[in-house]
Amino acid sequence: MKSLDGHLSEIYSGGWPVIQWKILAFYNIYLSLLINAIWAIPAVLLLRCLRHWRIIRFGKIISSRIGPFTNDGAYLWVMSQQQSKMYLDLYWFDQPICNDFWAMMVLQNFHVYSWVRFLDRWNQILPGGVMHHYPFNTCISAFLNIHGWPEETQAKLPFHSEDDARAKDWLRQQGWHDEELFVCLLVRDSAYLDSTNYLNITPPPLSDGGIQYQSKHGYGWKHEDYRDSDIATYVPAAEWLANQGVWVLRMGKVVEKPIPCSHPRVIDYAFHPDRSDFMDVWLFAHCDLCISTGTGPDNISDIYSRPILFLNFIPLQRLTRWSDAMHVPKTLVWQTSGIPLNCREYLNNNYSFTYQYDNNGIKIIDLTSEEILATVQERWQRLQGTWVDTEDDLKRYHKFLEIFKSDPEFQKCHVWIHPQCRVGATWLRSMGDVFLD
Repeated sequence: MKSLDGHLSEIYSGGWPVIQWKILAFYNIYLSLLINAIWAIPAVLLLRCLRHWRIIRFGKIISSRIGPFTNDGAYLWVMSQQQSKMYLDLYWFDQPICNDFWAMMVLQNFHVYSWVRFLDRWNQILPGGVMHHYPFNTCISAFLNIHGWPEETQAKLPFHSEDDARAKDWLRQQGWHDEELFVCLLVRDSAYLDSTNYLNITPPPLSDGGIQYQSKHGYGWKHEDYRDSDIATYVPAAEWLANQGVWVLRMGKVVEKPIPCSHPRVIDYAFHPDRSDFMDVWLFAHCDLCISTGTGPDNISDIYSRPILFLNFIPLQRLTRWSDAMHVPKTLVWQTSGIPLNCREYLNNNYSFTYQYDNNGIKIIDLTSEEILATVQERWQRLQGTWVDTEDDLKRYHKFLEIFKSDPEFQKCHVWIHPQCRVGATWLRSMGDVFLD
């Protein structure tokens, strides 16, 4: 447990937002738990007595962030198709709900109730509750990804036919015609996580020595800004796709600025008055390609086996190896020399926070518009079957795989690699032979 001095130090550094977060955490973790003990403890003990006839388990679904939320829901659906009827599983959502439509899909298919939270927590506190705790969390669902379950199973949390009709009607209103292709373009900036009023939460202080930041949106998440990109640099690629007859929908629930593009086939859906949680999910689940910088909503495309292109994606060591996904990372250079990191250095410096790159002397440089365009062209041509790898391209890629698989973290995090998972050939060409030495 954190010392009083530790709490006071965090309050001094973060001010009123940290005080609010601590009050809310105290209520959620301790006070409400004690208040509800009067009925939850007897209920847990009674349900344990029934386990010779039916094993009732409790589990939490992470609903506050769209990546874990969709991944966890998909995992539950897959496992429910093969689960023994001996089990009855009850779940609860953490708060807030980041996507109401996905929550509705989960509610329609699983037993989710707010009061299960207290049963779950008291079951874990009281000795002997292991059998009644659902062995499920984001780590477990990620473990299944490692072993390729999205590829092996076709079980997907289902949409209703009315959902498909409703979404296609909206697309037709934008000028789209049936059977035309469309791409979802998702470029991360800091607006979503910084919009604490929207999420009704404030991020807790970092636990590993990270620095708290104040952004223009308020007490925010600047330690993840290394993942951000400028939407303007994606315009040439979006216009190239549009000129091929492909519709491009710029996605995002809360974003900094509009995409500076007037092409009639490029829709700034993130600022569209009809943007909704329903369309967010449906579009990512049905697109012909998801182009993303690596952020939560693209997980929907992954779940529904849509091809993905990850641009400006770091750390490279965490590429989405279980999916039909191509990756091109940001450029990393040593601050003192300006020399780009080589492949092994990319894999070794797999940090999660901006300050960690700074502390290790690494400068992060976004891909240029030209680099993004070349990569999008490669990815689209691969999907259309018109891309041809040269002999040198294949040699570079196999050398990359050799280095990637020799990384100490490979067996922990990868195990199985989708046959279509790769890094871009145009990117490997641009990095030169020294990158793979």
